[in-house]
Formats: sequence, C-alpha cells, structure tokens
Amino acid sequence: RVGEAEVAKHNSKSDCWVVVDGQVLDVTSFLSEHPGGELAILTFAGKDATEEFNMIHPPDVIGKYAPDSVIGMIGGGGGGVAVAGGAPAAGGAPGIPMTEVAKHNSKTDCWVVVDGQVLDVTSFLSE
Repeated sequence: RVGEAEVAKHNSKSDCWVVVDGQVLDVTSFLSEHPGGELAILTFAGKDATEEFNMIHPPDVIGKYAPDSVIGMIGGGGGGVAVAGGAPAAGGAPGIPMTEVAKHNSKTDCWVVVDGQVLDVTSFLSE
C-alpha cells in the first residue's frame, strides 16, 4: 500500500503520480501521450483524481491504455483510503464503519465515500 503523503511527493511533470479508484498510478511517461493533454493530468499530480477521471473516462481505460502505470493501492500516510461499511479492505484490514465516516463532517475534517472507498477530502475543500 502507498501512503497519501508518498503520493503527494510525486507532483511534477518529471515525476507524476495520481490516484484513481484507490489505485496509485505513475503516469509520468504517459503525460505526453494523454489525448486530453498533459495539463489535464498535471492538475491532479500527487492527488486523488477519481471524481474527475470517472466523469470523462470509461471504466476500462487504465487497463487498456496505461496498465503498466499501476504501482499499488492507496492506504496509510494520514487518512488513506479504506472500504466503508466495515467490510475488509484490500489486504484483509478491516474497513472504516460509516458511523466513523459520519463524524468527519466539517470544513476542517471532511470525509466522503466514493465507490465504497473513504476519502479524506479536507484539503480539497478550498480548491
């Protein structure tokens, strides 16, 4: 598992990682090939791009065009991503119950659930 803090370090054109649906992708070598242009990806360098990615891409696009970019799953490093509802997350670790997610409901501590994954979106609220 790759921590959010580690992903955040890879936020440039020469070293670009993004998170999509809990998968950590090293898209550095794909930037110049992206049909939507480099900036579309670089905007989310070092961040979770799931919401925006899923709005414009079919579900099989990573496997079809960039299968070698997947380097692991997000998890740990300050919040991380886990499966909601108490179900086991990848690796057999217990998920985060919805009762816990519900406690994180302010501008300074905000979690949401997307596709069964708990996302700490606090840092995105001001963007």
